[in-house]
Amino acid sequence: MKTFDDVLQATGGFDWYQWRTYFFVCIAIFLECLLTFTQVFTGGTGEFWCERSKFQTGECLDSNKTSTECKRLGQLASCMSYNFTFDEDEKQLQEYVKTMPCEEGWVFDHSVYRNTFTEEWELVCDKSAVTNVLQSVYLSGFLVGCTLLAFMSDGFGRYPTLVVCGAMTCLSTLASAASPHPIVFGALRFCVAAFSHGLSLTSFVISTEMATPSMRVYVGAFLWIPFAIGYVVLSALGKYLNSWRLFILLTAAPFIPMILAIVYVDESPRWLLSKERYEDADKIIQKMARTNRKPLPSHYLTNLEESRDVAAKEGNMLDVLRNPVLRLYLLNLLYNWFVQSFVYYGLSLSTSSLGVDVFIAFCISGAVEIPSCIFGAFTMAKFGRKISTGGLMIFGGLACFATIFAPLGPVRVTFAMLGKFAITASFSNIYVHTAEIFPTPMRVFSVGTCSVAARVGGIIAPLILVLEKFWASLPLILFASSSILAGLLVFFLPETKDKLMPDTIEDSLNLKTIPSSKEANAPRAYGSMFDTLNR
Repeated sequence: MKTFDDVLQATGGFDWYQWRTYFFVCIAIFLECLLTFTQVFTGGTGEFWCERSKFQTGECLDSNKTSTECKRLGQLASCMSYNFTFDEDEKQLQEYVKTMPCEEGWVFDHSVYRNTFTEEWELVCDKSAVTNVLQSVYLSGFLVGCTLLAFMSDGFGRYPTLVVCGAMTCLSTLASAASPHPIVFGALRFCVAAFSHGLSLTSFVISTEMATPSMRVYVGAFLWIPFAIGYVVLSALGKYLNSWRLFILLTAAPFIPMILAIVYVDESPRWLLSKERYEDADKIIQKMARTNRKPLPSHYLTNLEESRDVAAKEGNMLDVLRNPVLRLYLLNLLYNWFVQSFVYYGLSLSTSSLGVDVFIAFCISGAVEIPSCIFGAFTMAKFGRKISTGGLMIFGGLACFATIFAPLGPVRVTFAMLGKFAITASFSNIYVHTAEIFPTPMRVFSVGTCSVAARVGGIIAPLILVLEKFWASLPLILFASSSILAGLLVFFLPETKDKLMPDTIEDSLNLKTIPSSKEANAPRAYGSMFDTLNR
Protein backbone atom coordinates (compact mmCIF):
# COMPACT_ATOMS: atom_id res chain seq x y z
CA MET A 1 0.00 0.00 0.00
CA LYS A 2 2.13 2.82 -1.33
CA THR A 3 -0.36 5.44 -2.50
CA PHE A 4 -3.51 7.09 -1.22
CA ASP A 5 -5.48 5.40 -4.01
CA ASP A 6 -4.44 2.07 -2.48
CA VAL A 7 -5.81 3.32 0.85
CA LEU A 8 -9.10 4.25 -0.82
CA GLN A 9 -9.41 0.76 -2.26
CA ALA A 10 -8.65 -0.84 1.10
CA THR A 11 -11.25 1.30 2.89
CA GLY A 12 -14.11 0.45 0.55
CA GLY A 13 -13.53 2.43 -2.63
CA PHE A 14 -16.38 4.93 -3.08
CA ASP A 15 -18.50 3.95 -0.10
CA TRP A 16 -20.75 5.67 2.46
CA TYR A 17 -18.07 8.06 3.69
CA GLN A 18 -17.47 9.35 0.16
CA TRP A 19 -21.17 9.52 -0.67
CA ARG A 20 -22.01 11.82 2.24
CA THR A 21 -19.12 14.11 1.27
CA TYR A 22 -20.43 14.05 -2.29
CA PHE A 23 -23.86 15.13 -1.04
CA PHE A 24 -22.31 18.31 0.37
CA VAL A 25 -20.47 18.94 -2.89
CA CYS A 26 -23.66 18.56 -4.94
CA ILE A 27 -25.38 21.17 -2.78
CA ALA A 28 -22.48 23.58 -3.39
CA ILE A 29 -22.70 23.12 -7.18
CA PHE A 30 -26.50 23.46 -7.13
CA LEU A 31 -26.12 26.62 -5.08
CA GLU A 32 -23.69 28.19 -7.57
CA CYS A 33 -26.25 27.80 -10.36
CA LEU A 34 -28.92 29.56 -8.29
CA LEU A 35 -26.60 32.43 -7.39
CA THR A 36 -25.09 32.80 -10.88
CA PHE A 37 -28.33 33.03 -12.86
CA THR A 38 -30.60 34.70 -10.31
CA GLN A 39 -30.20 38.05 -12.08
CA VAL A 40 -31.91 36.63 -15.18
CA PHE A 41 -35.17 37.01 -13.23
CA THR A 42 -34.40 39.51 -10.46
CA GLY A 43 -33.00 41.97 -13.02
CA GLY A 44 -35.23 41.20 -15.98
CA THR A 45 -36.93 44.04 -17.83
CA GLY A 46 -40.31 43.70 -19.51
CA GLU A 47 -42.12 46.41 -21.40
CA PHE A 48 -42.40 49.83 -19.77
CA TRP A 49 -43.59 53.30 -20.69
CA CYS A 50 -43.66 56.80 -19.33
CA GLU A 51 -46.11 57.50 -16.55
CA ARG A 52 -48.38 60.50 -17.26
CA SER A 53 -50.65 61.22 -14.33
CA LYS A 54 -52.86 63.56 -16.39
CA PHE A 55 -54.10 60.64 -18.45
CA GLN A 56 -54.89 58.63 -15.35
CA THR A 57 -57.43 61.17 -14.03
CA GLY A 58 -59.88 60.88 -16.89
CA GLU A 59 -59.09 64.35 -18.21
CA CYS A 60 -57.85 62.97 -21.51
CA LEU A 61 -61.06 61.02 -22.04
CA ASP A 62 -63.06 64.15 -21.27
CA SER A 63 -61.42 65.77 -24.32
CA ASN A 64 -63.20 63.30 -26.61
CA LYS A 65 -60.10 61.16 -27.08
CA THR A 66 -60.38 57.38 -27.09
CA SER A 67 -58.55 55.32 -24.49
CA THR A 68 -56.15 54.11 -27.18
CA GLU A 69 -55.37 57.66 -28.27
CA CYS A 70 -54.81 58.74 -24.68
CA LYS A 71 -52.38 55.88 -24.09
CA ARG A 72 -50.53 56.72 -27.29
CA LEU A 73 -50.21 60.37 -26.31
CA GLY A 74 -48.91 59.38 -22.91
CA GLN A 75 -46.14 57.17 -24.23
CA LEU A 76 -44.32 58.20 -27.36
CA ALA A 77 -41.77 55.54 -26.45
CA SER A 78 -40.34 53.85 -23.39
CA CYS A 79 -38.00 56.72 -22.65
CA MET A 80 -39.72 59.76 -24.22
CA SER A 81 -43.25 61.20 -24.20
CA TYR A 82 -45.13 63.99 -25.94
CA ASN A 83 -44.80 67.44 -24.45
CA PHE A 84 -48.34 68.74 -24.28
CA THR A 85 -50.63 71.18 -22.49
CA PHE A 86 -54.29 70.80 -21.63
CA ASP A 87 -56.90 73.54 -22.17
CA GLU A 88 -59.41 73.28 -19.35
CA ASP A 89 -61.89 75.63 -20.98
CA GLU A 90 -62.17 74.02 -24.37
CA LYS A 91 -61.43 70.52 -23.19
CA GLN A 92 -59.03 70.23 -26.08
CA LEU A 93 -55.63 68.56 -26.00
CA GLN A 94 -53.01 70.85 -27.48
CA GLU A 95 -50.22 68.62 -28.81
CA TYR A 96 -46.72 69.79 -29.53
CA VAL A 97 -44.24 68.22 -31.88
CA LYS A 98 -41.51 68.33 -29.26
CA THR A 99 -40.90 65.44 -26.94
CA MET A 100 -39.46 65.24 -23.46
CA PRO A 101 -37.98 62.63 -21.14
CA CYS A 102 -40.19 60.77 -18.68
CA GLU A 103 -40.45 63.16 -15.73
CA GLU A 104 -42.93 61.22 -13.60
CA GLY A 105 -41.22 57.84 -13.75
CA TRP A 106 -42.36 54.71 -15.56
CA VAL A 107 -45.17 52.21 -15.63
CA PHE A 108 -43.94 48.61 -15.92
CA ASP A 109 -45.72 45.68 -17.51
CA HIS A 110 -45.88 42.72 -15.10
CA SER A 111 -47.05 40.06 -17.53
CA VAL A 112 -43.55 38.51 -17.60
CA TYR A 113 -41.49 39.88 -14.71
CA ARG A 114 -43.60 40.68 -11.67
CA ASN A 115 -41.08 42.57 -9.57
CA THR A 116 -37.39 43.24 -10.24
CA PHE A 117 -34.67 45.53 -8.95
CA THR A 118 -34.66 47.08 -12.42
CA GLU A 119 -38.15 48.38 -11.72
CA GLU A 120 -37.52 49.33 -8.11
CA TRP A 121 -34.41 51.37 -8.92
CA GLU A 122 -35.73 52.43 -12.36
CA LEU A 123 -32.68 51.13 -14.21
CA VAL A 124 -34.09 51.86 -17.65
CA CYS A 125 -33.41 54.27 -20.50
CA ASP A 126 -30.23 56.22 -19.71
CA LYS A 127 -29.62 53.91 -16.71
CA SER A 128 -30.27 50.66 -18.57
CA ALA A 129 -26.53 49.88 -18.83
CA VAL A 130 -26.35 49.56 -15.03
CA THR A 131 -27.97 46.11 -15.18
CA ASN A 132 -25.29 44.86 -17.58
CA VAL A 133 -22.58 46.44 -15.44
CA LEU A 134 -23.91 44.58 -12.39
CA GLN A 135 -23.62 41.29 -14.28
CA SER A 136 -20.06 42.16 -15.34
CA VAL A 137 -19.22 42.95 -11.71
CA TYR A 138 -20.52 39.53 -10.76
CA LEU A 139 -18.31 37.85 -13.38
CA SER A 140 -15.35 39.82 -12.05
CA GLY A 141 -15.98 38.21 -8.68
CA PHE A 142 -15.52 34.83 -10.34
CA LEU A 143 -11.98 35.82 -11.22
CA VAL A 144 -11.20 36.40 -7.54
CA GLY A 145 -12.67 33.03 -6.64
CA CYS A 146 -10.60 31.37 -9.36
CA THR A 147 -7.32 32.82 -8.11
CA LEU A 148 -7.10 34.05 -4.51
CA LEU A 149 -9.48 31.50 -3.00
CA ALA A 150 -7.97 28.71 -5.09
CA PHE A 151 -4.57 29.70 -3.69
CA MET A 152 -6.06 29.60 -0.19
CA SER A 153 -7.38 26.09 -0.79
CA ASP A 154 -4.01 24.77 -1.93
CA GLY A 155 -2.07 26.62 0.75
CA PHE A 156 -4.25 26.34 3.84
CA GLY A 157 -6.46 23.36 3.12
CA ARG A 158 -9.70 22.35 1.46
CA TYR A 159 -11.83 22.27 4.61
CA PRO A 160 -11.09 25.78 5.97
CA THR A 161 -11.68 27.17 2.48
CA LEU A 162 -15.05 25.42 2.32
CA VAL A 163 -16.06 26.84 5.71
CA VAL A 164 -14.94 30.40 4.93
CA CYS A 165 -16.44 30.43 1.44
CA GLY A 166 -19.69 28.86 2.60
CA ALA A 167 -20.17 31.31 5.47
CA MET A 168 -19.26 34.37 3.40
CA THR A 169 -21.45 33.29 0.48
CA CYS A 170 -24.42 32.92 2.81
CA LEU A 171 -23.87 36.30 4.51
CA SER A 172 -23.28 38.11 1.20
CA THR A 173 -26.40 36.58 -0.35
CA LEU A 174 -28.62 37.53 2.58
CA ALA A 175 -27.16 41.05 2.67
CA SER A 176 -27.68 41.53 -1.07
CA ALA A 177 -31.40 40.87 -0.62
CA ALA A 178 -31.58 43.97 1.60
CA SER A 179 -29.52 46.23 -0.69
CA PRO A 180 -30.81 49.82 -0.71
CA HIS A 181 -28.87 50.92 -3.79
CA PRO A 182 -27.39 49.42 -7.00
CA ILE A 183 -23.81 50.21 -5.88
CA VAL A 184 -24.30 48.31 -2.62
CA PHE A 185 -25.99 45.49 -4.50
CA GLY A 186 -23.11 45.28 -6.99
CA ALA A 187 -20.48 45.15 -4.24
CA LEU A 188 -22.32 42.38 -2.42
CA ARG A 189 -22.91 40.43 -5.63
CA PHE A 190 -19.16 40.64 -6.31
CA CYS A 191 -18.58 38.98 -2.93
CA VAL A 192 -21.25 36.35 -3.64
CA ALA A 193 -19.54 35.45 -6.93
CA ALA A 194 -16.05 35.29 -5.45
CA PHE A 195 -16.94 33.11 -2.47
CA SER A 196 -19.49 30.89 -4.24
CA HIS A 197 -17.03 30.11 -7.03
CA GLY A 198 -14.28 29.42 -4.50
CA LEU A 199 -16.74 27.10 -2.76
CA SER A 200 -17.65 25.20 -5.92
CA LEU A 201 -14.07 24.85 -7.17
CA THR A 202 -12.83 23.53 -3.84
CA SER A 203 -15.85 21.22 -3.58
CA PHE A 204 -15.14 19.81 -7.03
CA VAL A 205 -11.49 19.11 -6.19
CA ILE A 206 -12.16 17.55 -2.78
CA SER A 207 -14.73 15.21 -4.36
CA THR A 208 -12.29 14.01 -7.03
CA GLU A 209 -9.51 13.59 -4.46
CA MET A 210 -11.75 11.26 -2.44
CA ALA A 211 -12.64 9.06 -5.44
CA THR A 212 -10.90 6.00 -6.84
CA PRO A 213 -9.60 6.23 -10.43
CA SER A 214 -12.53 4.27 -11.88
CA MET A 215 -15.12 6.43 -10.07
CA ARG A 216 -13.40 9.78 -10.61
CA VAL A 217 -14.89 10.33 -14.04
CA TYR A 218 -18.45 9.88 -12.77
CA VAL A 219 -17.88 11.92 -9.64
CA GLY A 220 -16.49 14.83 -11.64
CA ALA A 221 -18.95 14.80 -14.54
CA PHE A 222 -22.16 14.04 -12.62
CA LEU A 223 -21.50 17.05 -10.40
CA TRP A 224 -22.95 19.26 -13.13
CA ILE A 225 -26.32 17.54 -13.01
CA PRO A 226 -27.25 19.49 -9.82
CA PHE A 227 -26.12 22.61 -11.69
CA ALA A 228 -28.57 21.81 -14.50
CA ILE A 229 -31.33 21.11 -11.97
CA GLY A 230 -30.72 24.62 -10.66
CA TYR A 231 -32.02 25.96 -13.99
CA VAL A 232 -35.35 24.23 -13.40
CA VAL A 233 -35.68 25.52 -9.84
CA LEU A 234 -34.81 29.07 -10.87
CA SER A 235 -37.42 29.10 -13.63
CA ALA A 236 -40.10 28.01 -11.13
CA LEU A 237 -39.06 30.66 -8.59
CA GLY A 238 -39.00 33.34 -11.26
CA LYS A 239 -42.46 32.48 -12.53
CA TYR A 240 -44.30 32.42 -9.20
CA LEU A 241 -42.49 34.81 -6.85
CA ASN A 242 -43.65 38.42 -6.67
CA SER A 243 -40.57 39.94 -5.01
CA TRP A 244 -36.97 39.97 -6.19
CA ARG A 245 -35.77 40.30 -2.60
CA LEU A 246 -37.68 37.17 -1.57
CA PHE A 247 -36.28 35.46 -4.67
CA ILE A 248 -32.70 36.08 -3.51
CA LEU A 249 -33.53 34.97 0.04
CA LEU A 250 -34.88 31.66 -1.25
CA THR A 251 -31.74 31.04 -3.29
CA ALA A 252 -29.93 30.98 0.04
CA ALA A 253 -32.16 28.12 1.28
CA PRO A 254 -29.63 25.39 0.25
CA PHE A 255 -27.33 26.73 2.97
CA ILE A 256 -29.56 24.98 5.53
CA PRO A 257 -28.75 21.39 4.41
CA MET A 258 -25.21 22.53 3.64
CA ILE A 259 -24.67 23.59 7.26
CA LEU A 260 -25.95 20.19 8.39
CA ALA A 261 -23.83 18.31 5.85
CA ILE A 262 -20.56 20.12 6.55
CA VAL A 263 -20.42 18.32 9.91
CA TYR A 264 -19.69 15.16 7.94
CA VAL A 265 -17.04 16.71 5.71
CA ASP A 266 -13.35 16.42 6.59
CA GLU A 267 -10.12 17.76 5.23
CA SER A 268 -8.84 15.95 2.15
CA PRO A 269 -6.46 13.20 3.35
CA ARG A 270 -4.69 13.41 0.00
CA TRP A 271 -3.93 17.09 0.61
CA LEU A 272 -2.76 16.37 4.18
CA LEU A 273 -0.41 13.67 2.94
CA SER A 274 0.99 16.04 0.33
CA LYS A 275 1.79 18.46 3.17
CA GLU A 276 3.34 15.63 5.23
CA ARG A 277 0.74 16.02 7.98
CA TYR A 278 0.60 12.28 8.53
CA GLU A 279 -1.04 12.26 11.97
CA ASP A 280 -3.95 14.41 10.78
CA ALA A 281 -4.33 12.27 7.67
CA ASP A 282 -4.29 9.10 9.77
CA LYS A 283 -7.21 10.32 11.91
CA ILE A 284 -9.37 10.95 8.85
CA ILE A 285 -8.37 7.69 7.14
CA GLN A 286 -9.22 5.78 10.34
CA LYS A 287 -12.60 7.55 10.40
CA MET A 288 -13.12 6.67 6.74
CA ALA A 289 -12.43 2.98 7.43
CA ARG A 290 -14.80 2.93 10.43
CA THR A 291 -17.60 4.66 8.49
CA ASN A 292 -17.21 2.27 5.53
CA ARG A 293 -16.83 -0.69 7.93
CA LYS A 294 -13.60 -1.84 6.34
CA PRO A 295 -10.51 -3.06 8.21
CA LEU A 296 -7.44 -0.90 7.74
CA PRO A 297 -4.12 -2.75 7.22
CA SER A 298 -1.55 -2.28 9.92
CA HIS A 299 1.52 -0.14 9.25
CA TYR A 300 -0.19 1.39 6.20
CA LEU A 301 0.92 4.86 7.27
CA THR A 302 4.56 3.79 7.49
CA ASN A 303 4.42 2.58 3.89
CA LEU A 304 2.87 5.88 2.79
CA GLU A 305 5.59 7.87 4.59
CA GLU A 306 8.35 5.78 3.02
CA SER A 307 6.79 6.22 -0.40
CA ARG A 308 6.55 9.93 0.26
CA ASP A 309 10.21 10.15 1.28
CA VAL A 310 11.43 8.73 -2.03
CA ALA A 311 9.05 10.84 -4.13
CA ALA A 312 10.10 14.02 -5.78
CA LYS A 313 9.50 17.28 -4.01
CA GLU A 314 5.90 18.46 -4.26
CA GLY A 315 6.80 21.83 -5.83
CA ASN A 316 4.56 24.80 -6.41
CA MET A 317 2.95 26.66 -9.28
CA LEU A 318 6.24 28.32 -10.23
CA ASP A 319 7.73 24.87 -10.74
CA VAL A 320 4.88 24.09 -13.13
CA LEU A 321 5.69 27.20 -15.14
CA ARG A 322 9.41 26.41 -15.15
CA ASN A 323 8.90 22.87 -16.39
CA PRO A 324 8.51 22.91 -20.21
CA VAL A 325 6.22 19.85 -20.29
CA LEU A 326 3.84 21.04 -17.57
CA ARG A 327 3.94 24.54 -19.01
CA LEU A 328 2.70 23.19 -22.35
CA TYR A 329 -0.01 21.20 -20.56
CA LEU A 330 -1.14 24.37 -18.79
CA LEU A 331 -1.15 26.49 -21.97
CA ASN A 332 -3.05 23.77 -23.81
CA LEU A 333 -5.66 23.57 -21.06
CA LEU A 334 -5.96 27.35 -20.78
CA TYR A 335 -6.85 27.53 -24.46
CA ASN A 336 -9.24 24.59 -24.15
CA TRP A 337 -11.09 26.10 -21.19
CA PHE A 338 -11.28 29.43 -23.01
CA VAL A 339 -12.79 27.77 -26.08
CA GLN A 340 -15.19 25.62 -24.04
CA SER A 341 -16.75 28.70 -22.46
CA PHE A 342 -16.42 30.80 -25.64
CA VAL A 343 -18.36 28.31 -27.77
CA TYR A 344 -20.82 27.29 -25.02
CA TYR A 345 -22.01 30.82 -24.31
CA GLY A 346 -21.77 31.80 -27.96
CA LEU A 347 -24.13 29.00 -29.01
CA SER A 348 -26.43 29.60 -26.05
CA LEU A 349 -26.83 33.29 -26.81
CA SER A 350 -27.24 32.84 -30.56
CA THR A 351 -29.76 29.98 -30.52
CA SER A 352 -33.14 30.86 -32.00
CA SER A 353 -36.10 31.19 -29.68
CA LEU A 354 -37.90 27.98 -28.74
CA GLY A 355 -41.26 29.72 -29.18
CA VAL A 356 -42.22 29.55 -25.49
CA ASP A 357 -42.09 32.02 -22.64
CA VAL A 358 -38.82 32.96 -20.97
CA PHE A 359 -39.34 30.67 -17.97
CA ILE A 360 -40.00 27.53 -20.02
CA ALA A 361 -37.11 28.34 -22.36
CA PHE A 362 -34.75 28.79 -19.41
CA CYS A 363 -35.94 25.52 -17.87
CA ILE A 364 -35.41 23.58 -21.11
CA SER A 365 -31.96 25.09 -21.67
CA GLY A 366 -30.84 23.59 -18.37
CA ALA A 367 -32.68 20.30 -18.68
CA VAL A 368 -30.94 19.38 -21.94
CA GLU A 369 -27.59 19.57 -20.15
CA ILE A 370 -28.42 16.59 -17.92
CA PRO A 371 -28.15 13.92 -20.68
CA SER A 372 -25.13 15.78 -22.05
CA CYS A 373 -23.21 15.41 -18.77
CA ILE A 374 -24.16 11.74 -18.51
CA PHE A 375 -23.07 11.08 -22.09
CA GLY A 376 -19.73 12.82 -21.48
CA ALA A 377 -19.07 10.78 -18.35
CA PHE A 378 -19.71 7.40 -19.95
CA THR A 379 -17.67 8.19 -23.07
CA MET A 380 -14.76 9.25 -20.82
CA ALA A 381 -15.01 6.01 -18.89
CA LYS A 382 -15.28 3.90 -22.02
CA PHE A 383 -12.89 5.56 -24.45
CA GLY A 384 -10.67 7.71 -22.24
CA ARG A 385 -10.38 11.44 -21.58
CA LYS A 386 -8.65 12.43 -24.82
CA ILE A 387 -10.92 10.62 -27.26
CA SER A 388 -14.08 11.71 -25.44
CA THR A 389 -13.20 15.38 -24.90
CA GLY A 390 -11.32 15.88 -28.16
CA GLY A 391 -13.90 14.01 -30.21
CA LEU A 392 -16.79 15.96 -28.71
CA MET A 393 -15.11 19.30 -29.39
CA ILE A 394 -14.36 18.37 -33.00
CA PHE A 395 -17.94 17.15 -33.45
CA GLY A 396 -19.25 20.36 -31.90
CA GLY A 397 -17.14 22.41 -34.30
CA LEU A 398 -18.40 20.45 -37.30
CA ALA A 399 -21.98 20.97 -36.09
CA CYS A 400 -21.31 24.72 -35.99
CA PHE A 401 -20.04 24.62 -39.57
CA ALA A 402 -23.13 22.63 -40.62
CA THR A 403 -25.34 25.25 -38.96
CA ILE A 404 -23.94 27.88 -41.33
CA PHE A 405 -25.18 26.04 -44.42
CA ALA A 406 -28.40 24.63 -42.92
CA PRO A 407 -31.66 26.33 -43.95
CA LEU A 408 -33.56 28.32 -41.36
CA GLY A 409 -36.01 26.25 -39.38
CA PRO A 410 -35.87 22.83 -37.68
CA VAL A 411 -32.75 21.67 -39.56
CA ARG A 412 -30.69 24.67 -38.48
CA VAL A 413 -31.93 24.42 -34.89
CA THR A 414 -31.07 20.69 -34.83
CA PHE A 415 -27.45 21.30 -35.84
CA ALA A 416 -27.16 24.14 -33.31
CA MET A 417 -28.50 21.90 -30.53
CA LEU A 418 -26.09 19.12 -31.51
CA GLY A 419 -23.25 21.60 -31.22
CA LYS A 420 -24.38 22.76 -27.79
CA PHE A 421 -24.89 19.17 -26.61
CA ALA A 422 -21.32 18.27 -27.62
CA ILE A 423 -19.70 21.35 -26.12
CA THR A 424 -21.63 20.94 -22.85
CA ALA A 425 -20.41 17.35 -22.52
CA SER A 426 -16.80 18.31 -23.29
CA PHE A 427 -17.01 21.23 -20.83
CA SER A 428 -17.83 18.83 -17.96
CA ASN A 429 -15.09 16.47 -19.19
CA ILE A 430 -12.33 19.08 -19.15
CA TYR A 431 -12.85 19.69 -15.42
CA VAL A 432 -12.05 16.04 -14.68
CA HIS A 433 -9.11 15.86 -17.09
CA THR A 434 -7.50 19.00 -15.65
CA ALA A 435 -7.82 17.78 -12.06
CA GLU A 436 -6.17 14.49 -13.03
CA ILE A 437 -3.16 16.11 -14.72
CA PHE A 438 -1.85 18.48 -12.04
CA PRO A 439 -0.45 17.33 -8.67
CA THR A 440 -2.31 17.64 -5.37
CA PRO A 441 -0.51 20.70 -3.86
CA MET A 442 -1.49 22.88 -6.83
CA ARG A 443 -4.65 21.19 -8.08
CA VAL A 444 -7.22 23.81 -7.01
CA PHE A 445 -5.01 26.66 -8.20
CA SER A 446 -4.53 24.95 -11.58
CA VAL A 447 -8.26 24.36 -12.06
CA GLY A 448 -8.90 27.92 -10.87
CA THR A 449 -6.39 29.38 -13.32
CA CYS A 450 -8.02 27.48 -16.17
CA SER A 451 -11.40 28.69 -14.96
CA VAL A 452 -10.16 32.28 -15.35
CA ALA A 453 -9.55 31.56 -19.02
CA ALA A 454 -13.08 30.16 -19.26
CA ARG A 455 -14.53 33.34 -17.75
CA VAL A 456 -12.67 35.44 -20.32
CA GLY A 457 -14.13 33.28 -23.08
CA GLY A 458 -17.63 33.75 -21.68
CA ILE A 459 -17.19 37.52 -21.59
CA ILE A 460 -15.89 37.69 -25.17
CA ALA A 461 -18.60 35.45 -26.67
CA PRO A 462 -21.39 38.09 -26.67
CA LEU A 463 -19.03 40.59 -28.31
CA ILE A 464 -18.25 38.14 -31.12
CA LEU A 465 -21.96 37.88 -31.89
CA VAL A 466 -21.91 41.58 -32.82
CA LEU A 467 -19.75 40.65 -35.85
CA GLU A 468 -22.76 39.06 -37.55
CA LYS A 469 -23.80 42.61 -38.52
CA PHE A 470 -20.81 42.66 -40.88
CA TRP A 471 -20.90 38.99 -41.96
CA ALA A 472 -23.72 36.77 -40.74
CA SER A 473 -21.64 33.57 -40.71
CA LEU A 474 -18.52 35.00 -39.04
CA PRO A 475 -19.43 34.19 -35.39
CA LEU A 476 -20.22 30.55 -36.23
CA ILE A 477 -17.01 30.26 -38.26
CA LEU A 478 -15.00 31.48 -35.25
CA PHE A 479 -16.86 29.14 -32.88
CA ALA A 480 -16.40 26.16 -35.21
CA SER A 481 -12.72 26.70 -36.04
CA SER A 482 -11.69 27.37 -32.44
CA SER A 483 -13.56 24.28 -31.23
CA ILE A 484 -11.95 21.98 -33.81
CA LEU A 485 -8.48 23.35 -33.03
CA ALA A 486 -9.01 22.89 -29.29
CA GLY A 487 -10.25 19.34 -29.89
CA LEU A 488 -7.10 18.49 -31.82
CA LEU A 489 -4.90 19.98 -29.08
CA VAL A 490 -6.54 17.71 -26.48
CA PHE A 491 -4.73 14.75 -28.06
CA PHE A 492 -1.39 16.27 -27.00
CA LEU A 493 -2.40 15.98 -23.33
CA PRO A 494 -1.65 12.81 -21.31
CA GLU A 495 -4.36 10.17 -21.04
CA THR A 496 -5.42 9.79 -17.39
CA LYS A 497 -8.08 7.08 -17.62
CA ASP A 498 -7.78 4.68 -14.66
CA LYS A 499 -4.45 6.23 -13.62
CA LEU A 500 -3.54 7.23 -10.09
CA MET A 501 -4.07 10.89 -9.32
CA PRO A 502 -0.64 12.62 -9.25
CA ASP A 503 0.62 13.90 -5.91
CA THR A 504 3.93 15.37 -7.11
CA ILE A 505 5.30 17.06 -10.21
CA GLU A 506 7.15 13.86 -11.05
CA ASP A 507 3.85 11.97 -10.98
CA SER A 508 2.38 14.46 -13.45
CA LEU A 509 5.38 14.13 -15.76
CA ASN A 510 5.06 10.33 -15.71
CA LEU A 511 1.38 10.29 -16.75
CA LYS A 512 2.28 9.57 -20.38
CA THR A 513 4.49 6.62 -19.50
CA ILE A 514 2.90 4.86 -16.52
CA PRO A 515 0.24 2.20 -17.29
CA SER A 516 -3.34 2.43 -16.09
CA SER A 517 -4.09 1.03 -12.66
CA LYS A 518 -5.81 -2.36 -12.60
CA GLU A 519 -8.67 -2.27 -10.12
CA ALA A 520 -10.81 -5.13 -11.36
CA ASN A 521 -10.03 -7.32 -8.35
CA ALA A 522 -9.88 -4.56 -5.78
CA PRO A 523 -12.64 -4.43 -3.14
CA ARG A 524 -15.15 -1.64 -3.58
CA ALA A 525 -18.72 -0.76 -2.77
CA TYR A 526 -20.73 1.37 -5.15
CA GLY A 527 -17.97 1.67 -7.72
CA SER A 528 -18.53 -1.86 -9.07
CA MET A 529 -21.82 -0.85 -10.67
CA PHE A 530 -20.05 1.60 -12.96
CA ASP A 531 -17.15 -0.71 -13.71
CA THR A 532 -19.58 -3.32 -15.03
CA LEU A 533 -20.80 -0.77 -17.56
CA ASN A 534 -17.22 -0.02 -18.64
CA ARG A 535 -16.40 -3.60 -19.59
